[in-house]
Amino acid sequence: MKILFISLFFVCVQMSFAQDSSTSRRGLKGVYDKVTTFFDSTRVRGFDPRYIEMPKQPWSVMVQNAYEQTDLKMNSTMDGSQFPQAEPGEGINWNPRILTKVSTSVGAWVGYRGHGIGYAVNIGGDKGTSLTLTSTGRFYSLNFRYHTFKTDKPEVNMKLHYRDEDTGEMSAGDYTDTYDLSSPIKARTIYLNGFYIFNNKHFSYAAARRQAVIQKRSAGSPIVGLSFFHSKYSYADNQNADFVMMMSKVGCIKQWQTSVSAGYSYNWVPAKGWLINATVLPSLAFSDEIKVSLYDSPFSRKVFAASEDGDERYVNYKKLWIPQEKLSELGDDPDKICRYIDDNREALNYCDPYDYDWYYAYLSSDKDLTLEPMGTQSRHGRVSVNFDARATVAYQWSRYFVSAYAQFDTFSYRYKTGHGHINDWSAKASFGVRF
Repeated sequence: MKILFISLFFVCVQMSFAQDSSTSRRGLKGVYDKVTTFFDSTRVRGFDPRYIEMPKQPWSVMVQNAYEQTDLKMNSTMDGSQFPQAEPGEGINWNPRILTKVSTSVGAWVGYRGHGIGYAVNIGGDKGTSLTLTSTGRFYSLNFRYHTFKTDKPEVNMKLHYRDEDTGEMSAGDYTDTYDLSSPIKARTIYLNGFYIFNNKHFSYAAARRQAVIQKRSAGSPIVGLSFFHSKYSYADNQNADFVMMMSKVGCIKQWQTSVSAGYSYNWVPAKGWLINATVLPSLAFSDEIKVSLYDSPFSRKVFAASEDGDERYVNYKKLWIPQEKLSELGDDPDKICRYIDDNREALNYCDPYDYDWYYAYLSSDKDLTLEPMGTQSRHGRVSVNFDARATVAYQWSRYFVSAYAQFDTFSYRYKTGHGHINDWSAKASFGVRF
């Protein structure tokens, strides 16, 4: 981490040097020259010049166009006794999948010999931003990524367990669809990854990732590393009360995971100027914690409240019912539906699940939809296997270079009460120039 901050210091020094007065410029230039001379000497020392060449231009700027997607999948169970006329054994097993849209972003990266900072903004798909810090030296690579985004159409997979009315036996059915949320899910992921390069005399990851040096001959190296991952998904909004219920009252999910890894990276140089890299880095998560924030909602507190008359066959279904013909007239506009309920609340009857199709029942006011915090629950996971795969194709001429880079990460977690995974992939096309 110290090297990351030193790299940022270099950038600040360079920018300040370009703007300050002559007197200040001489002082800053002296510091800059000493630090960069030391930095260059440590980078060059130990390289085999037959395999690796250091460009004369130390600085580089890259413009990037990226495509990325994040996928959170976990299992969650709704007790079937919450539903009208439910029988023992009936229920719903949810596999909630917060799958974002494939987002398109544009951004830039600036750095000194592979050490620098990048920033990108989504222009298509889900709204979001991404900040990256990179420090790639002769024998190591450090990468930090901070990604935020919002999505309002998560995919949901559902398995129903019900008793067949004809045979009397338990049956199961699958259902998958996109769920439209009134308030988007706010997500954040933080990923810090570092690894050590054993064959640093002949192999350079800086040549593959940032084209900071030039790989002249094909070579590879075993690598070992350590990584930290954190994610947060929050959707505890009153407008998402039904989705909170479907997630077993979970309205916010946080995960922390630390893992050790060992793998291999190889640079193939098929012709002058060309470079193709493949890196595989499987890992074992030895520290894993997930914390969920629970919320009581009207869909569990009011809609599925226990029957006051002691009838155990079903629970009272406390939603206001709109006649089907009136609903057809209002259409699918939620604002019109809410105004109609507010204007006619006294005239509307409560829905009895025996008499009406509960699809046409609604809760309307903000008071009805208020979520109430119920505290948090933490779970410590077992050892799980993660996977990190990266690939680069690059071509450089003179001081210019182009590259295509792809990365796929999967973070698995497993507990006594459930399991799941988080997949994160990105693909980037870049154009860069050294100066």
